[in-house]
Amino acid sequence: MAGKDIISFGAAVAGDVMSVFIPGAGTVGKVVDSYLDRKQAEVHEILLEELSKGGFHGEIKFDEHDADPLLEVTFRLSKAVAAGAARDNLRLLAQIIAGLKKNKALANDAFQKWSGILESLTRDELMVIGNAAIAQRTVEASEEEPKPPFFKVLEEAMTAGNYQRPEFMALCASVSRTGLLLPASAWGGLVYSPSPWLGELATLADVESLASRP
Repeated sequence: MAGKDIISFGAAVAGDVMSVFIPGAGTVGKVVDSYLDRKQAEVHEILLEELSKGGFHGEIKFDEHDADPLLEVTFRLSKAVAAGAARDNLRLLAQIIAGLKKNKALANDAFQKWSGILESLTRDELMVIGNAAIAQRTVEASEEEPKPPFFKVLEEAMTAGNYQRPEFMALCASVSRTGLLLPASAWGGLVYSPSPWLGELATLADVESLASRP
């Protein structure tokens, strides 16, 4: 089932449910059509914007050899839309398309990996990933010996963002399912460290900006 068909099917089911439970069922068709139009316009806007500016990589140029992989990754992006991916997630995925092209790695397999990881993340999970990317860069750039512990830097940033420790630990556990953070035993409990995938993601998309969004 194509991405557009999936969205239409889901909207049709939603429309049927709404017609049963919501007064004024005669307007449901218009509501569904309006929703589909908004989602299509949203992903169109985001994709064109990010590819036009090359994500955060600067200008990129596509040629005829990019036609097939670009079609494949765009189709995969449409499935993310059908799955209900939020605007931040879609923007991140559009940046990854640009990043893969910039790195001469634009292929459906590579994009499938990142789409599977990122499309369903919540806003709080994205906040952890953004702060984790900053923490990793901070630790790597530090001239202190020994370098500050990654997990301590991450926890301080999340605490400054009004996340309580139990919530922060739960979010780290949740993000670890993606492979971006790796759990490890430590004195007094668990800590988390960045996986190679986190560094790879930070080269493809502007994940650090996620930490500063309201």
